[in-house]
Amino acid sequence: MLQIFLVILAIFLVVRLALMGVTRYHNARGSGKRFKRALAQGRLDAEVYEDAIWDEVEHFGRKQLRSKISKRQQRAIRAAKAKMREDFLDDCHPGFYQYVIIFLLASVLGLILETIWMFVAFGVLESRVGLVWGPFSPLYGLGAVILTAMLWPLRKKRWYVVFPLSMVAGGCLEQFAGWAMEYFAGASSWSYLHLPDHITQWVAVRFLFMWGALGVAWCKAIMPELMYRIGEITSTRQMVVVSLLTIFMSVDILMTFACFYRADQRRQGHPAQNVFEQYVDSHFDDDFISSTFENLTMSGDEPPSYEERGA
Repeated sequence: MLQIFLVILAIFLVVRLALMGVTRYHNARGSGKRFKRALAQGRLDAEVYEDAIWDEVEHFGRKQLRSKISKRQQRAIRAAKAKMREDFLDDCHPGFYQYVIIFLLASVLGLILETIWMFVAFGVLESRVGLVWGPFSPLYGLGAVILTAMLWPLRKKRWYVVFPLSMVAGGCLEQFAGWAMEYFAGASSWSYLHLPDHITQWVAVRFLFMWGALGVAWCKAIMPELMYRIGEITSTRQMVVVSLLTIFMSVDILMTFACFYRADQRRQGHPAQNVFEQYVDSHFDDDFISSTFENLTMSGDEPPSYEERGA
């Protein structure tokens, strides 16, 4: 968990530095979506081009004028953008649209990071997906959504307020996810029982502290920037796309539950009772489970330890 947390922070810093470079270029040239939005909102006016230096450039065979904004006006642009960002965040209330995108991004990026880390740290390259269709690990997506919903009103609070709440949220998430997998599907993806600081099979003190640190980083650095980049829904097309993705993810999650439920039922000797269960047995059999969910164990097997899980 600590290693994955550090990798997440490192990637965030790299991306943040790259975005800062792009922003500096846009400020120097008087270009970019945020610059145009500030102009449209009246936060900047034509005086921003005062003292600018103009030169003629050619793009794809067309000649255009390009400006080089003075240092004084670049400071005004940065101040206007910062105020525009803070005003948006103060007025923003995360909703369905934002949560769906956050869930999808965290599910995919979490899976990629965990897979890379397992290969780099342990030399293991295996499928660590959490759903039957697509490159998703829903535990990461659900964690990001829970942290966002809980910490958004606290983004301006001190870190020592955010830290314990993040610990509790992370511990509850791991406990619920581990219990639900075992109770409903007879499956296990990790176990902390061999650790001296374990509280339950799925919760350990050391990882509660990691959840707390992750929550602070998410609340103070990642979440505000992500919410600002996502923005508000502005078109019917965006709503349609997000709605379709929601339907797909809902079906994917339900089919995953059905897949593990039937696997547990087959181990107990219960045959399929209807057409749907026959479909599940024929398309998501034991071979499919073992090849797709390689880090998962079923009832009767010893659950993988946290090192095997990539924590």
